[in-house]
Amino acid sequence: MINPDTAKVLSLKPVTLSECHDLYLKINTEFQTPDAVQESVSWWQDNPEKLNKLWWTLNYHSEQFDPERRIRALIERHLDGIAHRRKESSQA
Repeated sequence: MINPDTAKVLSLKPVTLSECHDLYLKINTEFQTPDAVQESVSWWQDNPEKLNKLWWTLNYHSEQFDPERRIRALIERHLDGIAHRRKESSQA
């Protein structure tokens, strides 16, 4: 689960299943394996909004894309890191 403090710092909101539809279609057609989906995390690693949407999409479709919860855990770590850097920069 995305840390509530991280969600607050980054102003992340829950994303509905219908809002994830286009990203689901993209993932389903462009990425053939969970490893390919995981690679997309690196493309968006500094974009919390895209990572949040990817997390929710994977959450809704976990059986197909992330059954072992590896990718979602990776996204959570990226989001936590972004939130930590933002907190540090705002306190400096």
